[in-house]
Amino acid sequence: MKNSSSRSSRGAVAAGVFIALYLVTYIIVGAICMPVAVLFLLMPMAVALLAAPTYHMMIAKSHSGVPIFIAAVLPSIILIATGHIPIAPLISVPAGIIALLIAKQGQYRSFRRNAVSHMFFSWNLFGGFVPIWFMRDYFFRVTEEEGMSREFCDTVRSMTPWWVLPAMLLATMAFSLLGSLFTGKVLNKHLKKAGVL
Repeated sequence: MKNSSSRSSRGAVAAGVFIALYLVTYIIVGAICMPVAVLFLLMPMAVALLAAPTYHMMIAKSHSGVPIFIAAVLPSIILIATGHIPIAPLISVPAGIIALLIAKQGQYRSFRRNAVSHMFFSWNLFGGFVPIWFMRDYFFRVTEEEGMSREFCDTVRSMTPWWVLPAMLLATMAFSLLGSLFTGKVLNKHLKKAGVL
């Protein structure tokens, strides 16, 4: 019992560390991408690629869906806390649930399942982007009021016809897969030790 409790505690601590690392990745990538319109639209893809190792190690250390859901939802809470349009959880919550259910099918120990899980998990950031298409006038008005330039707003508006949203969703999944393939190569020993590979 004591050994099981100790392993569970270590897993929870490790999961917390990887959740924090994911948030740091999100914040750093966001800080770099946000001021430039083109990079802003590439942000979900960049996070999906760069955060893949963190995601896989988070699952490997915890073997639980709870960290998946927490990591999926936290960025949307940050968006709301910083005054963004408060619909982000409508995207991040379903993304987190789908991701944890897929990972659970492999008992959190199947690298392939976890890779597919990460593809859907990576949609969690789209709560900050879907208003571009579904609340278009409101999005650009609020974005400009929050300090972004008219030039930034006009550029994003011109670059976002309706087909860009599905293209971004698919591209994010593709970059997520690339990140997972990279993770499988680089962290092969760690994942094998955790029973994931």
